[in-house]
Amino acid sequence: MSESKVITAVLQDKQIHHLLQGNVDAILVTHKDIWNFIKEYYANNNAVPPGTLILEKFPDFIPDKGVGATKYHLEELRNEYLDRELRQIIRSAAEAVSDGEPSKSMEMLSVGIRSLNQEVNVVKDIDATDTDAAVAHIRKMIEDSTLAHGIKTDLIGLDMCFPSGIRGGQFGIVLAYPAVGKSYFTLYLLAKAWLQGFTPMIVSLEMSETEVRNRLYTILGNGRWSLRKLSSGAIDIEEFERWHHKMFDGKHPFHIISMDSIGGEVTPEVLRSKINQYKPDIVVADYMQLMAPNVRADSEVVKMKNLSRELKLLAMSEKVPIVAISSATPTDTHDMSEPPTLAQTAWSRQMAYDADFILALGRELTSDIMVVVGRKNREGMLPDFMLEVDMDMGIFNFKNFTEFE
Repeated sequence: MSESKVITAVLQDKQIHHLLQGNVDAILVTHKDIWNFIKEYYANNNAVPPGTLILEKFPDFIPDKGVGATKYHLEELRNEYLDRELRQIIRSAAEAVSDGEPSKSMEMLSVGIRSLNQEVNVVKDIDATDTDAAVAHIRKMIEDSTLAHGIKTDLIGLDMCFPSGIRGGQFGIVLAYPAVGKSYFTLYLLAKAWLQGFTPMIVSLEMSETEVRNRLYTILGNGRWSLRKLSSGAIDIEEFERWHHKMFDGKHPFHIISMDSIGGEVTPEVLRSKINQYKPDIVVADYMQLMAPNVRADSEVVKMKNLSRELKLLAMSEKVPIVAISSATPTDTHDMSEPPTLAQTAWSRQMAYDADFILALGRELTSDIMVVVGRKNREGMLPDFMLEVDMDMGIFNFKNFTEFE
């Protein structure tokens, strides 16, 4: 049995750190009393107890012969635990379906898998002085440039502030007042990612997948047709078909997911299921206020704090960049030209903790000039530039402030 092998292995090689950082308390059952003793002994004496002491304290324990390293047997134990618990979760959910309670079944699956993921979570670390590991990492980035350079936006003012691009594990927020163009702007970033060979995924909770797709076609069409005409079908269908074949045939996918296609609430765990299904290189959630956190809350402030933290953890665990769109509350509804500050969101402190970068957008409703300002950037400089936008043609042109002086 893997539990006894793990205990035997740690008594032999003394590599207790694998167990301490591997959250082994949650997965041990039959040998938990022995592990608790080992852990307490280590805490008091800074050493793993000798095997003879364990046999004296627990005479029923029989050490396994021919065991390997602690790390190896811990992984075996974790896989056994996952297999057993997943089967139980699925059985319970299937019983709920048989009883005519599909909603309860979905909730059981979501809660069960989320809890299981937390239980088997592992703390990871590296040794900066390990030359072989460092060289292997750099060599891997050279062989796969996407690991080193991430996603570029093709906007000079933004790419200068993100020299390595938008990379896996990052959590970004696009913040703006209503009707400024935050969804369109973020879709433009995804279109640029797709043109670079990345696979984007957008989960839209305020527009249908057809509306998002029409906007994407307008951006990629680069002035070929207007969104208004495309949405009403007032275009040359043969020209559109030729363009579509040339643009998309043999290319990687661009996943558009709407609220209708999911059904029910969209939580970070639902987002995780879609990430696991489609394996995207970048994800956009449009937008935060329409999502629900995994951990329920009555207060809107607590809800958004939980959601912000859960999205950051999701980005890190799935190693994919997640960009969430968030609406801000204007102090003056007659003037929304200035990009909002973090203080204009009730959960600003949590957002400041969690996000790797925050972009704030501003635009007068009758203007074609959009101001983009960075409110946070862990990479370094804060972006500060303008875009000349044509919402109907899907065109975003970078402009320096000096061009308008």
